[in-house]
Amino acid sequence: MKTIEQYSLEIQDLLPKFYDFEERKSIAEFYIKEILDFNNTEYLLKKSEVLSSEELLKLENKKNRLISGEPVQYVLNKAYFYDLEFFVDKRVLIPRQETEILVDKIIKFYSTKENLKILDIGTGSGNIAISLKKNLKNAELSVVDISASALDVCSKNADYHNVDLCFYCCDILSEEDKFFEQVFFDIIVSNPPYVTNSEKKLMSKNVVDYEPEKALYVSDDNPLVYYEAITKFAKQHLKSGGVLFFEINEMFGKEVAEICENYGFDEVEIIQDFNAKDRFVIASQLKVKSG
Repeated sequence: MKTIEQYSLEIQDLLPKFYDFEERKSIAEFYIKEILDFNNTEYLLKKSEVLSSEELLKLENKKNRLISGEPVQYVLNKAYFYDLEFFVDKRVLIPRQETEILVDKIIKFYSTKENLKILDIGTGSGNIAISLKKNLKNAELSVVDISASALDVCSKNADYHNVDLCFYCCDILSEEDKFFEQVFFDIIVSNPPYVTNSEKKLMSKNVVDYEPEKALYVSDDNPLVYYEAITKFAKQHLKSGGVLFFEINEMFGKEVAEICENYGFDEVEIIQDFNAKDRFVIASQLKVKSG
């Protein structure tokens, strides 16, 4: 017989050592709370209670996947982002807390605006687009991804949150943008692949082994390829006064800002994340066609 707290400690001890102590504790508690459908208060109040045979069976069902190093979000098919729940699996990246900063800035910038047209490039699970749709009044959201399977996940999340999105499966690196001829947006946002192949060896094993490579990595020879292509696209498809929001590799803040400036943005700002690392570029006041 085991208490919930004892089971949590057991999980923590079995998790791979590439997780630090705090990560192991967080993963074990998240796993138990979600499997047993406890909120934070219930978990704290019930930690000393003995697990029933039914509860133990539920917890044991996916334990081997967890202790093998598979991210807990994939084990549970669940991640939280901007206070919303998202379905995730190996077809999409797990939403990161840092990206909430970008979403929060967009929502605060446009809190009084209505009927905005927004494009999310490289949408993955749809966490950015759906969070914006839920928090901006009457916003019209379009999402792009090169992966049809990622768009399937995004669609599942859109249905779950009862929001309408316009889906486009295309490669933003292609010159072909037939979907968007004579279409203009107030906001274009993107969290594109930006981890260089040489940085791969520095990544945690659970990321390297499980998360989709196509959504993560870029060549060392051309690490800013997506930023160049998306900025060029934005030049053609942002309304006058439209704004481009990027998440970036901390090593390339100045370079991404320079790309934006070269394409005619006159206000370009680099924003840091929770760890004081360059993480976002916001480029505005582009003089383009109005739509």
